[in-house]
Amino acid sequence: MANEARADGKNGWPLPEGVLDHLVLDSRPATMAYYAGVALVVAGLFVTRLLPCVDYPQHLALADVARRLLDPAAPEHAEYQLNYFTYNGLFHIVVARLSAVLPIELAGRLVVAGSLVATAAAVVALVRVLRRPQVHAAFFTPILFSFSVGWGFVNYVLATAVAVWALVFVARAVIRPSFGAACAVGALGMLCAFAHVLAMLILCLTAAALAIELAVRATPSEGSPGKRALRVMGRVACAGLPLLVGCAYCVAVNQRQYVWDPNMYRDPTMEGSAPPLWEKAVFFGAFASDLYRDATDQVVLWSAIVMMGGSAFVFWRQRRAGSRGPEVPPPIVGVLAVSLVAYFATPSVVLGTHLIFHRLAQWVILGALLATPRFPPAFEGRAKIWTLRLGVAAGVNTVVHCAVFGWETADASALIDDLPPGRAASAVIWEPWTIAFRNSTLTHLSGYYAARKHGKWAFAFARYLSVPVRFREHSQPAWPANGWEFSASDYDPRCKYARAFPLVIVKAPASLPADATGEGPVRSLVFKQDAAAVKLLSHHGRYWAFDTAGLPDDGTF
Repeated sequence: MANEARADGKNGWPLPEGVLDHLVLDSRPATMAYYAGVALVVAGLFVTRLLPCVDYPQHLALADVARRLLDPAAPEHAEYQLNYFTYNGLFHIVVARLSAVLPIELAGRLVVAGSLVATAAAVVALVRVLRRPQVHAAFFTPILFSFSVGWGFVNYVLATAVAVWALVFVARAVIRPSFGAACAVGALGMLCAFAHVLAMLILCLTAAALAIELAVRATPSEGSPGKRALRVMGRVACAGLPLLVGCAYCVAVNQRQYVWDPNMYRDPTMEGSAPPLWEKAVFFGAFASDLYRDATDQVVLWSAIVMMGGSAFVFWRQRRAGSRGPEVPPPIVGVLAVSLVAYFATPSVVLGTHLIFHRLAQWVILGALLATPRFPPAFEGRAKIWTLRLGVAAGVNTVVHCAVFGWETADASALIDDLPPGRAASAVIWEPWTIAFRNSTLTHLSGYYAARKHGKWAFAFARYLSVPVRFREHSQPAWPANGWEFSASDYDPRCKYARAFPLVIVKAPASLPADATGEGPVRSLVFKQDAAAVKLLSHHGRYWAFDTAGLPDDGTF
């Protein structure tokens, strides 16, 4: 085995040399089919004006504020501060810089799209460097538009792209240790740390598993066991130690931010909560995706899992029967092992942050495709075709659902276009889900107003410590006793928080008329005794906008 490896290439493990060599599959048709699936997934971001990503409007609005704060004379400096020393800020900073030359919404979707393309390309590069079957990269396409994308965790999505590319360079650093390789790993690790702390933690775990497994396999067996162990440790150190710079950065950020507000890093009612292990296993598809209301995203994902599992089962059966020898090189199993342990061990809420273990499902799929054996020769050709078709199907499914979402939310976008700029807006949203997407994709609709019209918005994420745009002390309005961000019926137009955001965007429940005859019922439902005192600004379908300036502030605080 060692002699075969040495004969294969430099240092016993051949590597793709050129940039393009890392990005292509084993044939031109396969490459075109793979990237066609990726392109269709990304196209979904451009067939709708509002993205079907829950928290995305919040981050887009923060990026717009960050752009304005780049001007030392901007009046926003009185209310916000820009903090670069954070581990959740790369998306905001990149979009802020891009929006200086591009419309803010185009800049935001370009960064999200670039994150997905970069991740898809990194998966190909990883299977190329690790000498796994290149067509296996298509197993990742069904989860490219992931749970994290659907929930709008855009900093984490961008950090995932950086982390997977960092794994590519970790693998290269193990196979061909050098100072340049170590610097590349360290730079990508630091970039990942600045983008998102959870992605940095995942990178450290997967990089350690990959580096150890790969070092053992790639190190020639000549010499004494002790000398070989030292060479293995040297390769692991070259690939892994540079990541400590990013780790130290995350620790330093946490130490600083924890002092600002220790309570922000805990959720007393849900901290550490998680479903039982059997639910995590049985409902893996739901935790990994669960975006489309018709659940077709889970069907496509489970199809990929069944294909990978089927290949592994057939390989095991053939090896057991003695009809198939060992695979050279063998599958990479370390990434799958640590990803599975992390997925099952991690709770839903950690340090006050929700929906944590769900984000690890994407890494389980990445580990699974690296661990999947080659398809048996008898049906390898057909299996490759169906694997690529599965990736294309995932892309078609994504772009169709996004197009439906775009049709559903065209009225919401048109309403925002009608509104005056520079105001302070709140959203009162009944039924924040849509036909296409089951998650509450319209919850933060006022964030779109803030980004597009350069105004303020209620329940802004600027209250959180980890984002780069934060409220200055005592600059944000007093928090309401009953917030309506997730419960439209709790909206009190007279509470002080509501008075700070007099422009109100409403999505009326489906039970009320969508035409002009519904104005009276909508006014009564939302504003109650003040129904006649508010001014209608715009109406499109189920979406209404009112100016509530001048209402009294004697409601529930």
